[in-house]
Amino acid sequence: MFFVKAKFAFLFSILISAGTVCFAQQKISDFYLSNVKENGTKDWEVEGKEAYIYDKHVDIDEMKANYFAPDDTIVITSDRARLDKENMDVHLQDNVNVVNKEGATLKTESLDWSRSKDSIKTEDWVTTQKDDMQIKGKGMFADTKMRKADFKQDVEVMMPDEETKEVTTITCSGPLEIEYALGTAIFIDEVVVTHPQGKLFSDKATLYFDTDEKKIKQIISEGNVKIVRDDNVTFAQKATYNTATQKVILEGRPRLIYFPEDKQDSFIP
Repeated sequence: MFFVKAKFAFLFSILISAGTVCFAQQKISDFYLSNVKENGTKDWEVEGKEAYIYDKHVDIDEMKANYFAPDDTIVITSDRARLDKENMDVHLQDNVNVVNKEGATLKTESLDWSRSKDSIKTEDWVTTQKDDMQIKGKGMFADTKMRKADFKQDVEVMMPDEETKEVTTITCSGPLEIEYALGTAIFIDEVVVTHPQGKLFSDKATLYFDTDEKKIKQIISEGNVKIVRDDNVTFAQKATYNTATQKVILEGRPRLIYFPEDKQDSFIP
């Protein structure tokens, strides 16, 4: 069931119910549209400063949408948006911001929100912040609640340790596949882990993090592993780093090279 409150509410309700009928363009100020579940609670609502009505879509200025999940409320805003009248999917454009009640945020310049698939996606640069983890990348696909997200390329993740305040930065060419509920993040291609204690290079890295204590538990790096620390460079095919013990287990013909400090720069990318 839809409810519309606007200057031309009666006319707009006809447009919504007769989506395939061609009408002339109409302009509505203080646009508002909502959907109610069978139990009477709100499913979602969309509002905007102005709306321009077409046969199959609605263009909205200064859009704000609220998506009411059973345990969350997600607020989505943008300067402009296009609402598909048939499936109620929304394309958002310019200054797109998404935030939930726990404070997780997403910022980008364009975003497609699919109600039927309960998903969001973008091809633009995107920045997300969840707890103390910040992720930047180009292109993303995720569920609306951001429980699982795939970042396509040129990814950078920053995670500060809540106790030591030391920041671990991980970059990769992409993709990055992350599941917040499981506390896992898989980095693919040209992975670089940077920590105050050194750098770790590999083809792939799997990060395990504690969602409650908000810290990294373990990093498993695989493929052409290189660890640079002080005057030492270590090579292996696999390295498992445990943050609690601060120890690294090397596998796959590990070898260690030591060289004077004045020659070290020639070995480090």
